[in-house]
Amino acid sequence: MSFRLFRVKPTCNTDKTNRMILIIEDDPDIAEVLRYGLESENLETRVALTGEEGLSASLDKHNPPSLILLDLLLPGMSGIEICRRLRKEAQTRTTPVVIVTAKASDSDIRISKELGVADYIMKPFSVREVIARVNSLLNETESRH
Repeated sequence: MSFRLFRVKPTCNTDKTNRMILIIEDDPDIAEVLRYGLESENLETRVALTGEEGLSASLDKHNPPSLILLDLLLPGMSGIEICRRLRKEAQTRTTPVVIVTAKASDSDIRISKELGVADYIMKPFSVREVIARVNSLLNETESRH
């Protein structure tokens, strides 16, 4: 099964809160599956295909993400390095980060927890499960504010 990755203007969210999900994933097929699933739930999305593009999109002051789906194995900059940098910035220090990866070593999981990731999802994954976890984290984050 192959999907074409194409950039679309973010969908309008009928909810009064802005819920933009940033997908940092170098596999265009996986990024498209996640994008399509999240947008079908009326969540705005952006896709970054490299670590550098993902870090830049994460720090966008005009359209900051509500949550970040982050692969660990990315060209240019690893997901762990992105997470470290995000935790140093005031703007993204508390932004929920969900690792979505095929990497399942004990050290990766431990480092991710130390960096305060909100969840760790292994590939292959169920899109429905990812959506459920994303919605749960968004609701939890909004209830704290």
